[in-house]
Amino acid sequence: MREAGVGIRFLAYVLDAILQAVTLGIGWLIWAAIIAGKGQTPAKQLLGLRVIDVNDSTPLGFARMLFMRGIVAVLIAAILIPLTLGILLLMPVWNKRKRNIWDKLSSSVVVVDTSNSWNL
Repeated sequence: MREAGVGIRFLAYVLDAILQAVTLGIGWLIWAAIIAGKGQTPAKQLLGLRVIDVNDSTPLGFARMLFMRGIVAVLIAAILIPLTLGILLLMPVWNKRKRNIWDKLSSSVVVVDTSNSWNL
């Protein structure tokens, strides 16, 4: 598996936001709860991306996806991003493995899942 590029990751964020708006958040949450144990969000699943552990390359489980990436990392990012005037959002551009702050906090990396036939 190879690391997902900045463009496809940005597309996943936008697609997740659209899916949340269209389903009023409820459908997205149900879908996310079903697939979170596979290291995916609804948009990541559609785009053939997966969040894996940097140490053993296994998909992040439900607890790490929800707690570390969804709660802790977002709260810390909400503090650090304004303090850096948004420059921290560009972290995947200069990081060798295209990791951002919540990837680093959760010891994960987003990769292209080559077993997915929808792979872009």
